[in-house]
Amino acid sequence: MEQGKKEFKKGVQWLVWSSVGVLALLSAGRWVDYAKLLNRSPDPVEVRLLTVKRGNVENKINESGTVKLGGQQTLKSPAESAVEQVLVELGDRVKSGQKLIVLRNRDQQTSLAAQQLEIQKQELALERNRQKVLEATEKLNAAQRELQNRPNKQAEMRTQELIIVRNREKIAEEQEKLTAAAGELQQLQALAEKGFIPGKELQDQKQQVRAAESALRDAQLALSTSTLELQRLKQEGQTSQQEFLDKVAAAESELRQAQSDVNTATSEIQSQKLDLERLVQQLQNNIVSAPIAGKVLNIMVKNGNGVNLGDNLLTLGDPSQELVELNLSTLNAAKVNVNQVARISVIGPDSQVFKGRVLSLYPQAIASNTNSDEQQESQSGQVTVPAIVKLDQPTRKLIPGSQVSVEIILDQRKNVVVLDTEAIQRSKAKPFVWVRDRLGKAQKRNVTLGLEDVTKVEVTSGLRPGDKIVLPSPDSELEPGMPVTAEQESKEGD
Repeated sequence: MEQGKKEFKKGVQWLVWSSVGVLALLSAGRWVDYAKLLNRSPDPVEVRLLTVKRGNVENKINESGTVKLGGQQTLKSPAESAVEQVLVELGDRVKSGQKLIVLRNRDQQTSLAAQQLEIQKQELALERNRQKVLEATEKLNAAQRELQNRPNKQAEMRTQELIIVRNREKIAEEQEKLTAAAGELQQLQALAEKGFIPGKELQDQKQQVRAAESALRDAQLALSTSTLELQRLKQEGQTSQQEFLDKVAAAESELRQAQSDVNTATSEIQSQKLDLERLVQQLQNNIVSAPIAGKVLNIMVKNGNGVNLGDNLLTLGDPSQELVELNLSTLNAAKVNVNQVARISVIGPDSQVFKGRVLSLYPQAIASNTNSDEQQESQSGQVTVPAIVKLDQPTRKLIPGSQVSVEIILDQRKNVVVLDTEAIQRSKAKPFVWVRDRLGKAQKRNVTLGLEDVTKVEVTSGLRPGDKIVLPSPDSELEPGMPVTAEQESKEGD
């Protein structure tokens, strides 16, 4: 019995150990599998990969504008009138100063003709007055010559005065002769009464006395005659000089009047010519000429149309220059500077792009009234800043008045390391990206960013061209060292 118990006990122990051994062997196999499972690499995560490249990054603003030609302007009617004749057609090229439209004003033309006739009359009158000046000048010169060359009465009067003196001397001489003859006659009479002398001698003496008396009377008569002649000469001298002076004065007065008439006629002609220039200018205003060399873009009137002052007549522009007028928001205007590069394109898909530059920027914002209600006219619309972009070269394709898209380049980096903005991780203090290393595992890498636009950003440090950037899917989280594979590579592997 005891032997049987021992054998039974050994059998049980063997079974137990056998079971333990089997369990141990089984457990050891599972631990090996578990260890293999732990040591086995996880399956790669499918991600999108981007290859770092060089490119350009731009900071720009997008606006829309209206195409205009250089110097484009709408010419307006200078007065209330009617269209006599339109001299050009749409699309015509015109030169500066070329006549475009002739307006009609019959009253002004009549006034111009009347004014020209009146000026001609005044010019004829002026010419006659100038002739009168010449005639009066000649008359004055003649009178002055006559005054200077009048007979020399002074010499005649001096001669006559000398004759009077001589006649007075003769009277004295004859008076002495008469006194002597009379005295001798008295002596002879006394002697004759006494009979001392013959009677004939007495008669001879009486005859001498009578001759002396006659000579005295002749001398007195000569004195009176010479005195009267002197008086006559003096009177003639005074009368002749006054006549000459009066003639000179009359000639001077006539000359002054003729000169005054010339001055009056000259002033009148000048005044009438000013009126004529005003009328000519008014008629010139009726001729609408091209202020610039350009192209006729629009004609708003036809022959015979009546127009009011300020009505639109014709639009003209210079096709050698193409401009785009913009109305920038105040936010965008603060970023724009003159001479910044711009790209212009027609609004629509696959449109051609043209280059230009910002030509001018208005110095202040303008409020545009967008409310047509007359009761609310005081309310202003959106405030914008006008700007003009000039194309580098005329395209000959953009249509004046059409809307175009304009990109103004505020800043630009060329041939720099560029990355899509979606690849930048900004959840940490510093921006970083996921890169795939040489072992195909994801790694974090800090980057320094530069200029950034809507879709791309400049990377100034942290990346090099050719680096592979990992773009994880939204439903997966990456950890450093996690194997990754490109979605395209995964599909090719399948």
